[in-house]
Amino acid sequence: MRREYRRLSEIHQTVSIIGISMGATLALAVAAEEDGIAALVLLSTAIAYDGWAIPWYRSFLSIARYFSWAKNYKYREREPYGVKNPEMRSRIKKAILSSETSEAGGAYIGFDHVNQADELVVHVRRSVDLVTCSTLIIHATEDETVSPRNADWLMENISAKRKKLVFLGQSYHMITIDNEYEFVFHESESFIKSAVNALSPKMVFEQPEVVSKALQRALRRRGERSSI
Repeated sequence: MRREYRRLSEIHQTVSIIGISMGATLALAVAAEEDGIAALVLLSTAIAYDGWAIPWYRSFLSIARYFSWAKNYKYREREPYGVKNPEMRSRIKKAILSSETSEAGGAYIGFDHVNQADELVVHVRRSVDLVTCSTLIIHATEDETVSPRNADWLMENISAKRKKLVFLGQSYHMITIDNEYEFVFHESESFIKSAVNALSPKMVFEQPEVVSKALQRALRRRGERSSI
């Protein structure tokens, strides 16, 4: 991913990075090691798997790597599949049962992936203070996979002077497809454009207008903590 960021930096004036879940953790790793990122958007960032739906034995998997049977372990995704919206959840369940994949991901997570994710989390925890680019953190208060403590920890430990934390109240882990996905897209777009404008000698982007009435209501209700 660092190689791809550098490639994009050579052909574009600004590059921003956005990721969800472990993708956000990976984005943090890149931001800690690369300079010049215009904006970093972190959605449901995984710094610790401590959500209310995580199995009790999850913390023991870091020890399991020393046992031969671990390579055969597969974690099966289960309800609520990261989604609070009942219609979307039903659609995901149907897709997983029929093809073992859906908008929320695959039906299984192999042990190698679990192990690599844990190693990445350890790496990011050690280097997160090196993140200095403008950062937006969006997290659901009811995230069943990674609790809101992940977002609080990030807000306290990244070194960005311009950082903003937004909590969602009607979503679970997969906030890009859940009840507040419009709000997530709007906030992400607005933050990135604002960050790019701040780096440019003249305004490059006009801030996006809010069109959806539901989104307008959500924006009025949304409680957020920010540090700009």
